[in-house]
Amino acid sequence: MFLKRNCKQVTRLVLEGEDRRLPWADRLAVRLHMHICAACPRFQQQVRLMREATLAWRHYSEEP
Repeated sequence: MFLKRNCKQVTRLVLEGEDRRLPWADRLAVRLHMHICAACPRFQQQVRLMREATLAWRHYSEEP
């Protein structure tokens, strides 16, 4: 089944999704996997936290 992905594949897709919009099939596969996996949603949350921290740091470093 093309929608069934393992954790390694989903991790790669989560990271790729930070740089570009994923095709609908990949987005659907990630969503389905997130419902059955305990670790991948935590990884996705950590990636979001790092992105937000990086943006905050970037804004902080631009202030005089």
